[in-house]
Formats: sequence, structure tokens, C-alpha cells
Amino acid sequence: MKLKVPFLTFIICCFSLIAFGQKKYNGTLFTKLGQEIKGEIKLNLDGSNDELIEVITVEKTKEKGTKQTLTTSSKINVSIIDHIDVNGKSYYFRDIKTDYDDKFIRNVSVQLIYGTITCGIFQSGDGTAMHSISVKFPNELLYILASVDFEYYNSSSSVPLRISKCKSLLNKMMDEDKTVTWKEDATREQRIQCFKNIISDYNKCNVPEN
Repeated sequence: MKLKVPFLTFIICCFSLIAFGQKKYNGTLFTKLGQEIKGEIKLNLDGSNDELIEVITVEKTKEKGTKQTLTTSSKINVSIIDHIDVNGKSYYFRDIKTDYDDKFIRNVSVQLIYGTITCGIFQSGDGTAMHSISVKFPNELLYILASVDFEYYNSSSSVPLRISKCKSLLNKMMDEDKTVTWKEDATREQRIQCFKNIISDYNKCNVPEN
């Protein structure tokens, strides 16, 4: 019996860690198939989530003078979720790259804070924690972001291939314009500002379609 207590404690602790951060919010879930599902949504708005997002919907009906309430719980895979609206804010699920060895923080709830979905800056939580600000440049998979705290984009020499369709911006970077280039020892804030400048220039550019 003494052996079972530590094991049970271990299970409870693990469950608590997995569930930590997940709360229920009233909101609307939008799928990539064009569906809108309103209800109580269980997720972590500040970080990583499970592959399945639970949505509880309540439907009230009247039949022969009586009121009936039907509560339905369903779980939707993040791969088919476009975004979720909660309290007037839109959240997307993205994998954030934090290391070269295919290390990611999976299914992170992020908000677009600058630029566009295909070329922009995203934030999880209040943006102060490690890996809470991430970047999406063109010619990268839509669901993958790169943390600004990871050296993937630390050097401005790693960016030109991704923005090469915008010739004016490419020339600007090749000329080492200080508004869009930086050195490897640049601070987090300096790099974020350069990312914003690059994203702004790219999104204004008349980029030819594929």
C-alpha cells in the first residue's frame, strides 16, 4: 500500500501540469471549412494546447409548451481550426520553433499583433516570456512560427531569401539599410523593430503571385 501512494501522487501531479493554464471561455470557434461554433471553449490562451479543443454548446428548444436544453460536448482537432474569437480578440494555433533540432512549442494560442497572417508578428500571453513573440515570413509553412528568442532570425542575412520576391526590400537589405538589417548582437527589441520594418515594406510591395 505504501508503494501505491507515491505513484498515485505522481499521476495527480502530471495531470495537474497538463491541465494547467486551460480555462473555459465563451467564444466562437471558426473552422477552415467555414463553420462557426459558439459555446464554452476550453483552452490555454497564454501557451500550448492539446491537439483536441473541447467546445460545449447549449441549445434551447420549445416543444408542446415545455422548454428543453440540449448540451453537447465535442472535441475539434486544431488542424481544422482557423481561429477562435474570445472577448473580441482572435487567437490562432501555431507551432513555435525554438531550436534547430525540430524543437517546437506545439499548438500555441497566439494573436497577430503586426502585419498579416502570412507575413507578420504574433504574440502569446503578454509577450514578455521567452518565445512569446514569434515571426512568420513568406516562403515558410503557415502553421510554423520562429521565436524571436531563437537564433533562426538573429542574423539579418537569414531573411533575404524569404522576402526575395519584393525586389525593393531585397535591395534595401543588400545595401544594409539599418532600418531592415541588424547585427547578431542586436537586442530583442531592436530585432523586433527591424522585423516590423521588413514586414511593413514587404506587405506594401507589389509582390508577383506564384
